[in-house]
Amino acid sequence: MLLGRRNDVLAWNPPGHALLAGHLDPEAPEDPARRPSLTRMLFLDPRSREREADWEAHARTHVGHLRLVAGRHPDDPELAALIGELAMKSPEFTALWAVGHVRDCTFGSRRLNHPEAGPLELTYQVWLQPDSPDCRLEVYTAEPGTPSADALALLTGAAAPAPRRG
Repeated sequence: MLLGRRNDVLAWNPPGHALLAGHLDPEAPEDPARRPSLTRMLFLDPRSREREADWEAHARTHVGHLRLVAGRHPDDPELAALIGELAMKSPEFTALWAVGHVRDCTFGSRRLNHPEAGPLELTYQVWLQPDSPDCRLEVYTAEPGTPSADALALLTGAAAPAPRRG
């Protein structure tokens, strides 16, 4: 998936959508007014929260990244609005924000409890493009030959578009 600086989803392919947000409209990233925010989903969407096997660690990563972005873009009104919304609606966000950790997030591991694919242990890599520093490409993979790879393949197949006829 392609993410903006505030962890807003700018684009996702069908497997990326199915992996992290199958309960949302797959076309939501195309409309800025409906564009999903992975950080907002993590703290305020119960389905997204349930999907995280290690919610607290993942939440710390998101808050640390938002703090990094806030330092780089102190005049971003949409970022200020997101931080304000999360601070008002999520005591967990408020507590993590108060700790003050800053973190860049370019690779790592993630454990999910996917409602269709089951437990997944994935690695992710984030690619940054120097001439588009506000966009990041986030790619998830599973170790070949593992149950997570099989589950991810099942999910990818389930997310593939139906073949066109005639």
